Amino acid sequence: MANLFSTLATAQNTATTNGADRPSLPSYGGKLTQLDIAITATAATADPLYLLRLPKGARLLADQCSVDYEDPGTSVVCHIGDFTTASTPVVIDVDRYATSLDLGSAAGRKEFSEAGTKGVAFLTPYVTTADTWIVVTFSSVGAGVSAAYNFHLVYTLG
Repeated sequence: MANLFSTLATAQNTATTNGADRPSLPSYGGKLTQLDIAITATAATADPLYLLRLPKGARLLADQCSVDYEDPGTSVVCHIGDFTTASTPVVIDVDRYATSLDLGSAAGRKEFSEAGTKGVAFLTPYVTTADTWIVVTFSSVGAGVSAAYNFHLVYTLG
């Protein structure tokens, strides 16, 4: 039977005999930060909702993120991705963290992992290469009403 090592496990194994190859603190994941971002908004198709600006070197842990919400008055589906921080933001990946997250038409809670398709960040952890906005884009909205949303985002640096 073959032994299979992750990149981190390989670095840790090598570090037991070679101090120069010891993983740095960021290699071990670093400190987790959770932010609860509350906003009251009327969902509108294609209107980006900017939640948080992450610094270069940050990694959003999509499998630990969720949203609580009031009854939006209609069926609401959204994507969660990232935009650049330029004065005119540009989409980097509109659904890196969640594709077609169906909030339904009643109050509730959804994990990003409950999206119609999990974003690519679930299988391939993404570390920002520049300051980056985490953005919600509503893709399917009926005649919505103003509702409160509370996004729970977890990220690490390094």
